[in-house]
Amino acid sequence: MTAAPTVLITGASRGIGLEFTRQYAAGGAAVIATCRNPAKAAELTALAARSGGRVVVEPLDVIDHGAVDALAARYAGTAIDILINNAGDIGPRDPGLSRLHEQQFGTVNYAEFRRVLDVNTLAPLKVAEAFAPHVRASLQRKMIFVSSATASNADGRFAVLAYCTSKAALNKLVGMLALTLTPQGVICAALCPGHVKTALGGAGAVLEPAESIGGLRQVIADLTLADAGCYRDWNGRAIAW
Repeated sequence: MTAAPTVLITGASRGIGLEFTRQYAAGGAAVIATCRNPAKAAELTALAARSGGRVVVEPLDVIDHGAVDALAARYAGTAIDILINNAGDIGPRDPGLSRLHEQQFGTVNYAEFRRVLDVNTLAPLKVAEAFAPHVRASLQRKMIFVSSATASNADGRFAVLAYCTSKAALNKLVGMLALTLTPQGVICAALCPGHVKTALGGAGAVLEPAESIGGLRQVIADLTLADAGCYRDWNGRAIAW
């Protein structure tokens, strides 16, 4: 009988991170669900409370590298089958889109741009570094990086500079990590959840979180070392770089 996998998910308090947590826990996985402030994550903490111990909530701000190292040390000796770098930031964009110009040429908010790069590109690298020993010790050995089709030079022609650039950089990072980690048996993949009906997805989103994450979980389950460094949509379609 195969042991239930252990899954670590960053940014698990809402949206697709919460749905990842819900679905993996329902499937019997042990889930380490992280978020910046568990005290404000009512849905996540309620899910953990009724999970029968399958979900453990941990506080983590992914741009705090000391906190990332401390969490990795706390779980030293724990094998993590699937590491999901999900925490992300879309950058300046309020519901009325009155701040969208801060990500457009001529009116760029550079402080916000740096913050988006910190969250979407540098933080996943730090989490991958800190938890590489845990993933190597597991059976599945998978590192997933939640990307976006907006990172594609072929498909992602949107005038949202900070977000699109940070996700394109993430994709490059995943390809480079694959060069290092594939020989160690670790599978790295950049996966796009699609345009999902979440706070980040906005009013025009078309996919329900359950459908998106159901598709992504199947894509993750099917990954092999031959797929290392891939860039795919929630339904398994290869996305053009």
